[in-house]
Amino acid sequence: MQAATHKPRQDRLRILLVDDHPVVLAGLKSFLRDAQEVEVVGSATNVEDAARRAGPLQADVFLVALAGPAAAPLEAARQLKGAFPAVAVVVLGLNESVASEGELAAAGVSAFLGKGSGREVVLGALQALRNDGQSGSRRIFATGESVPPPSSGSGSLSRRELQVLTLIADGFTNKQIADELGISVRTVETHRERLMRKLNVQGTAALTKAAITLGLVSTKT
Repeated sequence: MQAATHKPRQDRLRILLVDDHPVVLAGLKSFLRDAQEVEVVGSATNVEDAARRAGPLQADVFLVALAGPAAAPLEAARQLKGAFPAVAVVVLGLNESVASEGELAAAGVSAFLGKGSGREVVLGALQALRNDGQSGSRRIFATGESVPPPSSGSGSLSRRELQVLTLIADGFTNKQIADELGISVRTVETHRERLMRKLNVQGTAALTKAAITLGLVSTKT
C-alpha cells in the first residue's frame, strides 16, 4: 500500500465503506443513501481493496464495519491509517472484547460507534469530523447504542465539543482539559458555554448527565 494524503472536501464527506460481508455493505449503503452530509463513494471487502480504491475515490473517511475474527478490525484500522494518515477511520459495531478504546485510539481511530447506533448517531459522528476540519483525533469518543441527537435545535456538536464534553464527564477540570487537548483554558470555557447552550442544560452535573445520555461515557458505579 502506498501512502497518500489529501485535504478533506469542504462539502460532503466522501465515505468508503469497508466490510467483509456483502449484505452488510448493502445495508450501509442504504443506511446512508439519502444523507446530505455524506456521499458513499465506494465499498471494499478487505483492507487491500480499500487501500487500492481510497486514492482514486478521494475518500475522506473509512467507515469500517469489519467484525469477523478473520477481518481483524484493529489491524485494519492500523493499516488504513498508516497508508492514509489524512483519511479518518470510524469503526462501527466492533465488539469491545475484540479491541479496547485505548487500542483503537492508538491505532488512529477517530470514533467508535456501538453496533446498535442509529442513523442520526452515525451521521452526527461523521458531521463532527467535518465540522472540526481534521481527520485525526487525540482522544476517541464512543457513542452508545440508542442515542438521540442533542435536544436543542442549534445543530450537532463538533468533534472538539464532543471531546470537551467527554472530559467534563470524566471529571477533568478546565485546566486539565486544556492540557489534554492542547488548547487554552479560555477556549475550554467557551466550549463549555456552547455545550450548555446547545444541549439546553446548566452546570457540570447536567453536562455529565448529557454525556451519559449521548453515550460518550458510561454511568459511573
